[in-house]
Amino acid sequence: MRTLVTILVTAVVLSPLTAGATIINIPGDYDTIQEGIDHGAHGDTVLVQPDIYYENLNFNGHNVVLASLFLTTGDTAYISSTIIDGSQAASVIAFSSGEDSTAQVIGFSIQNGYDYEGGGVYCYEASPTIKSNIITGNSARNTGGGITCDYSYSVIRDNVISSNSCDLGGGIYCTHSGPLIQSNLIIGNSGLEGGGVHCNYCWSSYGLTIDGNTITANSASYGGGGIFCWGSEPTISSNVICRNSAANDGGGIYCDGSSTVRNNTLYGNSAGDYGGGLFCRTGSPTIVNTILWGDTAPEIYVMSGSPTVTYCDVQGGWPGQGNIDADPLFVGPYNEDFHLRWHSPCVDAGDPSLTDPDGTCSDIGAFYFNQDFLGIIELYPHDTPIVIPPGGGSFVYDMWVFNFFGHPGRADIWTYAFVPGMGRYGPIDLYRNVRIPADSIGLNDVSQNVPGPAPAGDYVFVGYVGNYPSTIIDSSYFYFSKEGSVSGGIGDWSGSGLLPREGDAEEFDLPNDYALSGNYPNPFNASTVINYQLPASCHVKLEVYNIIGQKVVTLVDEKQEAAYRSVIWDASEVSSGVYFYKLTAGDFTVSKRMMLVK
Repeated sequence: MRTLVTILVTAVVLSPLTAGATIINIPGDYDTIQEGIDHGAHGDTVLVQPDIYYENLNFNGHNVVLASLFLTTGDTAYISSTIIDGSQAASVIAFSSGEDSTAQVIGFSIQNGYDYEGGGVYCYEASPTIKSNIITGNSARNTGGGITCDYSYSVIRDNVISSNSCDLGGGIYCTHSGPLIQSNLIIGNSGLEGGGVHCNYCWSSYGLTIDGNTITANSASYGGGGIFCWGSEPTISSNVICRNSAANDGGGIYCDGSSTVRNNTLYGNSAGDYGGGLFCRTGSPTIVNTILWGDTAPEIYVMSGSPTVTYCDVQGGWPGQGNIDADPLFVGPYNEDFHLRWHSPCVDAGDPSLTDPDGTCSDIGAFYFNQDFLGIIELYPHDTPIVIPPGGGSFVYDMWVFNFFGHPGRADIWTYAFVPGMGRYGPIDLYRNVRIPADSIGLNDVSQNVPGPAPAGDYVFVGYVGNYPSTIIDSSYFYFSKEGSVSGGIGDWSGSGLLPREGDAEEFDLPNDYALSGNYPNPFNASTVINYQLPASCHVKLEVYNIIGQKVVTLVDEKQEAAYRSVIWDASEVSSGVYFYKLTAGDFTVSKRMMLVK
């Protein structure tokens, strides 16, 4: 095993954001390292110098190889902002001595690697765990700009893999391998073949699984903007594959082999020639329970293969058992939320031999509609189209939540506005623990204010029902526009005609704890919304730092009352990269990471 990396001094500069981290340099005195472990050092970072090779280092019986990059396994609390920079000299991290999944790379920014294979991470006859990293800006002359797996069964999970490039597999390249590629965001990578993922001779016996990923905005100058399969038979399941492009064939997926494509959503992909959604060159792929919608026509193109397409929703239609051609009715195509709404034709329309986790017949698409929860929301705007003058105004709508359980229950109800050039703003109205009668609850003639300082452009107004903010059961939305703007902040979005109290439900319940939520969207371009909550009145400071610990902007610095709050950061004037936002509210301090991708 070899590890070839350069660590920037920013790991030290960022110590205010990574409190408690101890930096230990290698090469160095082994006794110093041992002493740190004996005294309970937690989350310490091994800094490996370039051109230095180490073979299977172990520390204090913990059986931690150097590639783990931790002195103590399992603790990543203090190192999530550490950069490992390849300086365009070689692969940032390379495994080649048979490491198994106990060798771990967790919680790092891996960038600027360059080699023939695997610019970011190279795995040859080794199967490490690669988890919760940002792997960005790496390149390779041949394969795997971000990651190369060569005879590897790595676990690649929960990473952001962005802006990497090479000929084959801009994000990830796999050959004769069976890694688990799961729950990653694979975005903005590029290659000749396979902008996002390239599979080369990964037969079914290898067990390559691509599951639950978001694969978006990748590009290929030949084929397979999202995924390119050559002589391979991976299982491709429960992925969102959207806005990828191929100059030739297969904007979403290029198949040459007998892949299993199950419960995916392909949307908005494009191909210069054939198969905006999926291109089948040869082989007999099985495509089931998959949505192909909004891609360049034809959604599916067969060159000489013989795919089996069943129980799919294909725009333009496709022959085969159970296939439909109907608008999937996504929760939010405007912000790429591809969950299904309750009256989607894809609900319970999948293969009847398969079941969803709620025990009902399988749905079509990457996300199933959970029928274990009550609450269907509908918004009905008045006097459409809605156009707000530059100085501000209001619109009126009705909001109803329907209960299909047949007995009373409870849910949270809230609204957001999607602001042009800024993203999600809100929650504007938030109702906690509302009692939903056995039939429905609602109100008519809600008046929603849109302030003059709100920017001009096209808006989306959205209502949600679920468990705020983590679980969305259903949503409904409509569009409005604003003709111009006046100077000032985002302004007052107050509404009238609010829901009545039902049982112990309260309008605008106050938070019980201080909290800083993850920003949305993340990654983002070029603005994002940061949500936080205050259980009591206090002085609040919300600041953004860059990766070397320099303050970029102060978003809030004032006394605020207890509430759920949102702030928009417009990052159009700063460069792409990793940033940190830090909330200080009274004695409470916390920071989180976000990524700007332009």
